[in-house]
Amino acid sequence: MPGSNHLITSAPTYPRTGSDTRLSPATLGLIAVFAVLGTVLTLAGLALGAIVQLLASCAAIGAATVAVVAGGRRLAALLSSAMTTPQ
Repeated sequence: MPGSNHLITSAPTYPRTGSDTRLSPATLGLIAVFAVLGTVLTLAGLALGAIVQLLASCAAIGAATVAVVAGGRRLAALLSSAMTTPQ
């Protein structure tokens, strides 16, 4: 947009109601990936304890990455609004 100083825009949010129990496609995909990886590793002969530890580590890294990205976006939005807001 010409004349717009906004560099960062927020994506629209779609609030979920308390009775909405459906899983998002991303959640279903993660469940499927973990199930397939667990099955493949079991068939390859890896011990169950090692599989659980590996998949739990992957989940922890993913959760930390999501938290960092979300925090980074919020910080960038905060800094952007602070720079565009007249004092």
